[in-house]
Amino acid sequence: MTFGWMKSAAAAAFALALFGLAGTAGADNMAPDQAKKFIAEMGDRAVSTLSKQGNPAERNKEFTNLMLEGMDFDSLALATLGKMARTASAPDKKEFTRLFAAYVIDVALEKFGNIQINKFAIGAVKAEPNGDAKVDTVIDRSGDKPLQVAWRVKNVAGKPKVNDMEVESFSLRTHYTGEFERAGVSTVGGLINKLKDLNKNSKAWPVVQQAMK
Repeated sequence: MTFGWMKSAAAAAFALALFGLAGTAGADNMAPDQAKKFIAEMGDRAVSTLSKQGNPAERNKEFTNLMLEGMDFDSLALATLGKMARTASAPDKKEFTRLFAAYVIDVALEKFGNIQINKFAIGAVKAEPNGDAKVDTVIDRSGDKPLQVAWRVKNVAGKPKVNDMEVESFSLRTHYTGEFERAGVSTVGGLINKLKDLNKNSKAWPVVQQAMK
């Protein structure tokens, strides 16, 4: 089961996911040039990984590790929990974050596993008022029109991380904020159980479980 937005072109941005919190200032701002370099390297690595032939399990593992390295899943999880984050216990937040990361990465693998990506091109880069940097890109896919994707990059403990993406002007963070609650799941325990069910055959979960202990 996947929610509507992820079944759309948004998943084409490697589904990953992610999320902005309140901005910081000064030294915590993300330099546009650093964000541009980071997204260019991440994009090239993702295209290279997804185009590999041979052992699918190894390819999936490599892609999962790349997403865990580049995406700010902690912020994503908080945004997704919405108001439930205020009362959730630390262990429940951690478990939800791990399960959610695996779910998002699985959607990306499902959508991109058999799609040929010809080119990942960097466009305009600009500083955002909250200290993030926004990097515009174009993803050229075989058999479909090019995809316009904007990546928001945040400084997380001195490292760049993707905390949101906009695909054809649709924001991943905006979509996921409270999405499970709107779908009728109103407790953190319910969310965890829902994701456990969704992840029964997860390709990413073994890697995520090990990486996010």
